[in-house]
Amino acid sequence: MSQKKAELRVFVDGVHLKVIDDLIGIYGNTRSEVVRTLIHDWFTTNIGKMKELQKQYNEARAKGYLAKK
Repeated sequence: MSQKKAELRVFVDGVHLKVIDDLIGIYGNTRSEVVRTLIHDWFTTNIGKMKELQKQYNEARAKGYLAKK
């Protein structure tokens, strides 16, 4: 099965750019590879939190805390 992929363009500030550059060779061989690895790691670590947040969001909407769509 083919996965959907897209190129993203982002700008980061100096300190963040330095950290990314310092991780070259550890998390990837280019800035793009480092950022991709960091994003993948973040999603892997936080997917449970994202699912819980979505559950809370749906419950809040159902109970009238948020506007209906």
